[in-house]
Amino acid sequence: MKPKSPTGPLTPKTEAQTILLDAWTLAAEEETVPLAACRGRVLAQDVFAQYNIPVVRASAMDGVAVNAADFAEGRRPDCTGWRPGLEYSRADTGDDFDDKYDAVVPIEQVQVLPDGGLIFAPDVEIRPGLNVRPSGSQVEKDSLLCKKGTRLTALDIAVIGMGGYDAAPVRRRPKVAFVPTGSELVPVGAELARGQNFDTNSLMAALLLEEMGAEPVPCPIHRDDPDAIERTLDELLPQTDIIILNAGTSKGQEDYCGQLLKRRGQLLFSGVAAVPGRPMTAAVIEGKMVLNISGPALAAFYTLDWAVKPLICKYLGVPVPKRETVQAELTAPIGAPPMSMCCMLRLQKEGDRLLATPLNMRGHGSVGSGVLLTADAMYATIPGQGPKAAGETISVELLRETL
Repeated sequence: MKPKSPTGPLTPKTEAQTILLDAWTLAAEEETVPLAACRGRVLAQDVFAQYNIPVVRASAMDGVAVNAADFAEGRRPDCTGWRPGLEYSRADTGDDFDDKYDAVVPIEQVQVLPDGGLIFAPDVEIRPGLNVRPSGSQVEKDSLLCKKGTRLTALDIAVIGMGGYDAAPVRRRPKVAFVPTGSELVPVGAELARGQNFDTNSLMAALLLEEMGAEPVPCPIHRDDPDAIERTLDELLPQTDIIILNAGTSKGQEDYCGQLLKRRGQLLFSGVAAVPGRPMTAAVIEGKMVLNISGPALAAFYTLDWAVKPLICKYLGVPVPKRETVQAELTAPIGAPPMSMCCMLRLQKEGDRLLATPLNMRGHGSVGSGVLLTADAMYATIPGQGPKAAGETISVELLRETL
């Protein structure tokens, strides 16, 4: 396939996704991780219980354990002279107790006398197995606790722990380097001078990559020095799985990162029909996926979302997670560009209606990236589907848990 370029036909977003996934052939690796560090990790093997829980049997509630034979055939023995450890024992919920007892009477139906004797409620019915959990009733030995490919939650981890494990086999997280480039960039929190911008993309990317299941590899800000960036690329290739060069890609005079990928690797495409982030370049270099993505914050977010997330999920062997969607009524039209366009939306409830107001990136009423990134929802146009009119109801993806 002949790569397309920003000055020529652009690669459609769905085609670009397919090209990236087909070229992503890295074999997944496994590692064993302590359970306390497994939240969000993807299980690499089925996990089976090593023990029965309870091991023998246990009390199903707080009470006293007795021998049901003492109450057989309706007998009501005088228990006021009973002593703990002889005719009965205390057995709280989950407790093991002596094998000579086979029933547990709820403590609410028992009066414990000061000297240890008992008085049972007149209507209590005592039989073998009363309020006793049998061996394996909570966890059965050799039963499947958690399936391979599960992205582990706190509840999953607790279940694996019940099976007798203190660690679990998980997929190694792919290492993803995010390299911010631009002589105008300074670290977040630095003194901002004229002509400078904060490097917030590195912060955003690291957090998003962690959410996706990757291991972010932090990189310092690189000035607009093509030779230095190439040296960094050479340093990162042996120790990472995906490398993302941020900025240095455009139709202007600083398109050095895109040129680097074209010169060093197997070019997959140059320019994609997705905005923001159209001048994206992708290549395979020494078996590693290397992407050059646009610098604006929303472009970086959108590209990470549609291009990088599927790669990470493919490696981990999990489906790409879908955001919650809601139906919302547009307060203003959304155009129909000949490419996929990410529209950020502000949501507002008005009675029973949920209204969606597009936040324009350009033209009349446009807002800055600081406002765009605070949007409540997003909507990606699909080429060929036509514009969306004001008053039309569309399905939008929520970016926040609550409206």
